[in-house]
Formats: sequence, C-alpha cells, structure tokens
Amino acid sequence: MNEQRIKEEVLRILSEHKVGTLSTMKGDQPFARYMIFRNEEFTLYTISSKATEKVQDIYNNCKVHILLGFEGGGFGKPYIDMTAQATIHDDQELKDRFWHDNFRKYLEGPDDPNYIVIRCQPKTIRLINHPELNGPRTITF
Repeated sequence: MNEQRIKEEVLRILSEHKVGTLSTMKGDQPFARYMIFRNEEFTLYTISSKATEKVQDIYNNCKVHILLGFEGGGFGKPYIDMTAQATIHDDQELKDRFWHDNFRKYLEGPDDPNYIVIRCQPKTIRLINHPELNGPRTITF
C-alpha cells in the first residue's frame, strides 16, 4: 500500500467513525474518555463545556492522543492512533458549524457561553491493523 493509499484509508476511517477516545494528561497520569469527533481532512474537532476537566487538562498540556475506528472485536479491522495538539476555540463560526441538537443534554445551545470546540491538529497518525499492511504505518504532519 503506497503513501497516497494510506492517507486515503486514514481519511476514510476519520470520516466513517465518529466515536473514539480522547486522552489528555492530568498531572503525570493519562486520562481517557469517549468523545464524538468530526473531521475536516486530517484535523479532528469535538465539543465540550468549558467547565470540564478535559478542557483544563488541555490548557495545562495541549498534547492529546486519540484512538478512532476500532470495531467488531478489532481483529482484521483497521483503526487509527493519533497524536495531536489540541486547542480550545469559542468563536461563534466554529460553534455554529459543529453544533448538533443532541448536545442539548450538556449545553443550552450554540450560544451557550460554556460551549467550546476542541480542535485536534495531528502530529502523527498511525494506521493500524489494516489487512493490506504488514504492521502499522505512520503519517507525520
């Protein structure tokens, strides 16, 4: 599988799989939680409230880790392992773009002052467990 095909497969996984883990550092310990992601090319976005621990974790250390695409027991199913730099955004254009009414369980609406968007700019993405590959392949950004 050539570099272009690896990138295409990574983009397919990013587009088709929305639920994954976001790991931050809380002091000297990693802390993971499930999140819903949307992608624009290789960059991932997720939403949160300013009042959550993950936002404070990101302010303290912007390096995050994401797993996305693991399914059905995993054997023979490709997934991605991403290291990224996370940034917190509260500009209305991003908030409007990523708002979904399902978030009303946690936030009042797209104008909620606690609503923020977390942007995860990849540093590396590893394509893992792909049936056409003999071991993981890494894309570096």
